[in-house]
Amino acid sequence: MNPMNPINVVIVGCGLIAGRWIRALSADRRVTIAALVDVDREAATRLAQRSGLAEVPWFANLESALAANGSGIVAGIVVNLTPADLHAPHTQTALEQGWHVFTEKPLALHLDQARDLVQLAHRRELVLAVMSNRGHDRRFLAFRDLVHAAGAGPYTISQDMFVRLPAAGFRSQLTFPAVADLAVHAFDQIQQLIRAAPVSVHCTETPLPFLGAHCSIAAATVAFADGSVFTFRGGFTGSLTGMAHRTCADGHWRIDQPGIGWQWNGLDTVATFHDVDPDHPTITAMATPPDGHGPRITAMLDAVHGGPCLPDALGSIALLDAALRSARTGQPTDMTEAWR
Repeated sequence: MNPMNPINVVIVGCGLIAGRWIRALSADRRVTIAALVDVDREAATRLAQRSGLAEVPWFANLESALAANGSGIVAGIVVNLTPADLHAPHTQTALEQGWHVFTEKPLALHLDQARDLVQLAHRRELVLAVMSNRGHDRRFLAFRDLVHAAGAGPYTISQDMFVRLPAAGFRSQLTFPAVADLAVHAFDQIQQLIRAAPVSVHCTETPLPFLGAHCSIAAATVAFADGSVFTFRGGFTGSLTGMAHRTCADGHWRIDQPGIGWQWNGLDTVATFHDVDPDHPTITAMATPPDGHGPRITAMLDAVHGGPCLPDALGSIALLDAALRSARTGQPTDMTEAWR
């Protein structure tokens, strides 16, 4: 692929997250943004005006954008920023038409869908890349390395992640928005910390109407084959709750194993606790800053140009699928078959 000829990119979904993607894509000379797709033309217009893309054509649906060869759009990359429940159909459409796909998390809400998409991309020799900005963030990986340096698990790990969300947006379309939109980040991250296979997931999500019509809290417990246990608790707190009640983007973490434990608030320091002197933790400064979407998008573009292959995200989708099934049924989901 000739780097002197930029690849055309079609952006599908013109919500708030699109701005992050466009900033990274616009800074890379290997691509040019050729179309904006959204059912809401005003949303696309606002995004175009904010991003300096006023001359980029708008389409109401992906099929029209892909078919618009008369607009100078040639097969390239579809960036799928639609609501989570629409990720799978839009990704499938793009792959079937011969386009690479970069998608926001999750790849799909169901494991069977995700596997089919991965297989389709493989058959068509196309790149299918899933955003994992939390699971591969440099500062989070530095925290992981600090924990692993003390020895292998099993671990007891808990994470709290609460987001101030003034309005529901696309999340109003999701039955379990805190699981599908927040816990999936934790499922990316926990695979970096615990290498053993998960064996079961128990999950609930409870509406919090007294905080806001769109607010809820989810709790998920994942048991692993090596005896490790991970508990996620998170949700949307609404516009009436003070900013002090939210966590940072990476959440608040607590990890314990015999003789040692760690606490990290997702920011600049980690406290390490030792049994020999539990009242005086060792404080470690996290010198590595968070790196967000940019490096992940660069890696995706590298893959299109023959660079290293990217993770398929099926592990995270297996955990998400199990959590959603548990939330629907009220029973734990066995994962021994799904993880094979």
